[in-house]
Amino acid sequence: MMTLQSLIPLTIIIIVFLIGKKSIRLLVQRIGRERSIASNRIQYVNAVLLFFWSVMAFIAVGIFVGIGYKDLGVFFGSIFAVIGVALFAQWSILSNVTASIIVFFFFPYRVGDNVKILDGENSVEGVINEISLFHVILMDVDGLTITYPNALVFQKAVKIQSQPEKNSAR
Repeated sequence: MMTLQSLIPLTIIIIVFLIGKKSIRLLVQRIGRERSIASNRIQYVNAVLLFFWSVMAFIAVGIFVGIGYKDLGVFFGSIFAVIGVALFAQWSILSNVTASIIVFFFFPYRVGDNVKILDGENSVEGVINEISLFHVILMDVDGLTITYPNALVFQKAVKIQSQPEKNSAR
């Protein structure tokens, strides 16, 4: 049975979770506005970060209410094993999602920029139409759509020719 004293740490965990959740949402929205990022991209970056924040809160509450480290380890180990088997053939999905989050916060190119992704004989060039959860979607000079995985864009050199109106404002 929980006493008032044992409810205080649980309440603190919940308050920290709610404040952190709000802070994550505000940070992602602010960065999205500053960089003129599409709202759907802001939403999925927000969803991924809030998912991980929720998992951390779940672990903290579980430890507080007495679920042992071993029990949590078995639970999360089982979940990750199932996810790992499900994604085994598509391991790059996770790396593309991770790269998408990194690209959101740290990369200098935006939708509308003309870029060339330098990849030897496989280099691609075009205007960025969208940066999705898994791909950067380009339109080349012939009007063809090119998708390039985020994980590879993250690893390759990228030449950026910003939008003309951006250049005049700089």
